[in-house]
Amino acid sequence: MQIVGMVTMSHSPSWDLGPVDGAPKAYVDAVFAARDMVVAARPDIMVVFGPDHARNFFFDVMPSFCIGVDRVSGFGDFGSPKGELPSDPALARSVADRVAADGFDPALSYNMGVDHGMSQPLAALTPTLDIPVLPVMISTGGPPLPTLARCHAFGRSVGHALRAYDGAGRAVIVGSGGLSHWPPSVSPSDPEVSAETRDYVINGRTRSAEFNAAREASSLGRRAKGGTGPINEEWDRWLLDCLKAGDIEAVLGIDNATLLDKAGPGGQEIRAWIAALGAWGSGVQSIAYAPVPTWITGMGCATAFLEDA
Repeated sequence: MQIVGMVTMSHSPSWDLGPVDGAPKAYVDAVFAARDMVVAARPDIMVVFGPDHARNFFFDVMPSFCIGVDRVSGFGDFGSPKGELPSDPALARSVADRVAADGFDPALSYNMGVDHGMSQPLAALTPTLDIPVLPVMISTGGPPLPTLARCHAFGRSVGHALRAYDGAGRAVIVGSGGLSHWPPSVSPSDPEVSAETRDYVINGRTRSAEFNAAREASSLGRRAKGGTGPINEEWDRWLLDCLKAGDIEAVLGIDNATLLDKAGPGGQEIRAWIAALGAWGSGVQSIAYAPVPTWITGMGCATAFLEDA
């Protein structure tokens, strides 16, 4: 199999995937350009690294990495795709086997749910949702939090596994998350997390629909009142400058505490970008950025595609 392209991008419940004016425009236009690149690349599989927001994965048992190897379904939060998504179990299981042989031990899911953290970029880049998806969840909401170096090495292993796959095909890699933003913490190890939230993120599997409805209502209410969130634009631009310059080592040296301080709880999602870069195995070609306080997030998009893809 050939990896023909890579897109790393932020996600936000505030975006309905339509055109926008104002602050988010630079980001949204870059995603639309990336979508055109994906269409031109004609992928047979979309490999999506991303987080979960306590809708499908809970801290009763939280893996560092989990590969969806069979059925994949969208949770449908914030208008994201709901229901079964196309998948390629033979490819996914081959990747899981090769990654394990490479010294990694990801969890495997034969019925994997994905929320907007993975399904929004998938819908933005492949609006018809007819391309099989291979989802890889990375823990970002709380421990276990694999180091950025570990995420890069894991992504590199996934890339090797894809390229070694016996079947012919073309893959596009997607990394979804970040950049800096400060949503309420959901880490059960955080002493400032409320008892109600802590109980939910550990024991809430049967209450996910009810809890999600309350979270969506709260989010919509905040946005209707013009709510904003802090963004560390300086850090976001530093990160993107490192990627543009090919200085991945400077990023991989960031420890978890520093990442939390500089980029917030939501910035922990940058692990998905780092894993995607590891799978791609080369540098980025284009970068766009828009700090969007009304979306509470520094919105970034980076792309790279083979010239003959």
